[in-house]
Amino acid sequence: MIRTFTAGLAALLLLATTVQAEPRFAPIPRAVVADTARDAAHPADLAAFTVPTGGVGVNAVMYLASGEAPHPTLLFLHGFPGNETNVDIMQAVRRAGWNVMRINYRGSWGSPGSFLFAHARADGEAAVAFLRDPANVAKYHIDPTRIVVAGHSMGGFMAADASAADPKVAGTILVDAWDIGGEKAKITSPAVRKAAAAALRPDTVPLAGTSAELLIKEIETSGSRLNLESLVARIADRPLLLVGADYGIGATKLAQAARQAGAPALTETRLATDHSFSDARIALTAEILRWLGRFDPASARPGTPQIPLKAAYDETNPFARILRGEVAVPKVYEDDQVLAFMDHAPAEPGHVLVISKTSKARNLLEIAPQDLSRIMAVAARVGQAQVDGLGVEGFTIVQNNGVGQSVPHLHVHVIPRVAGKPLTFVENEKGDPKEIEAMAAKIRGAMKAP
Repeated sequence: MIRTFTAGLAALLLLATTVQAEPRFAPIPRAVVADTARDAAHPADLAAFTVPTGGVGVNAVMYLASGEAPHPTLLFLHGFPGNETNVDIMQAVRRAGWNVMRINYRGSWGSPGSFLFAHARADGEAAVAFLRDPANVAKYHIDPTRIVVAGHSMGGFMAADASAADPKVAGTILVDAWDIGGEKAKITSPAVRKAAAAALRPDTVPLAGTSAELLIKEIETSGSRLNLESLVARIADRPLLLVGADYGIGATKLAQAARQAGAPALTETRLATDHSFSDARIALTAEILRWLGRFDPASARPGTPQIPLKAAYDETNPFARILRGEVAVPKVYEDDQVLAFMDHAPAEPGHVLVISKTSKARNLLEIAPQDLSRIMAVAARVGQAQVDGLGVEGFTIVQNNGVGQSVPHLHVHVIPRVAGKPLTFVENEKGDPKEIEAMAAKIRGAMKAP
């Protein structure tokens, strides 16, 4: 499966051009842009530790997902020397319900030992072994059947190596991966070798026990062991995501190597951005989360729901059931035409929905002006009650049609606003019923007669 991206849309929306079954614009997963509700018993956390490798312990951290159940786990390996940490991606993947682990290879960023490509390979393999250790599986709530390895730049090579070394790794993500061994063919003379070392030298500053000349020598003497295409062929039997950058450094023949190896589940993506994905972070994170959805569907859950603009009214929709009295909700106002009640998944505490009791309009295109006028009059009163009863500085009115609409019965959101606090328009987690009712009581108490 190949997706091609246009420059204008790559930063926000991903355009699928070759898979007709997919929507034209792939939705942005919720975890890219929205936090999750806190699990009081098992909250998200951050653990720091060392991973044994080569006689030392390299520094590592684990972004722990909330919840007690075993979590799918992503190992994300950084590039050379690791200036781009991709923590934004790791945090989003954690929000999607995954544990995410990263390490600093030997000799990099404070980890003991000396940095060599061979050492980094062994360190990545040791990190996977760490995740498989039964003691760590229990301690960090890891699902050992869903361990995925990802890497950016040099980390892409290390991810391919770690996956090749462990056939139980569920899948691999290579982000503009660096074919280290491919550099050997470029070193054609002493002058070129000297220039290559000079170009590499600034990146060796945060690395210990190494030098640009030593690394160039390692490339020249270990080229076959640093060949990324051969590694890709070895891991092509499992799901593989290749993310390239039009202005990056990634190898261009990786997808071909995977296909020649008979890859049954290859996804190839290119973004019109640089090697660090500087202006395509959301697009990159969204693509990774969508791909991870094959192992955990909740990871790819879109943040923006959508229903058709035109269709027959559905008498089974949640709001119709509320109006028939089949579902109880915390009400803040009701008359013979309009009902206002608390949203069960509030964007902000005190979030209220206002609907018509007499109109079966699904959206703004269908509702009669008089019905809309009555809804908005009540919405204004609710907003004033939120300000008065909750002590907030203001409120926001939102009314979605089609995109962003989750219930096919026209409804207006009245959302309390705290000055300086941004509002994110996504599907939120369900709120605590007791807290919602407490907010409803305050708003009801502040409602004034028309």
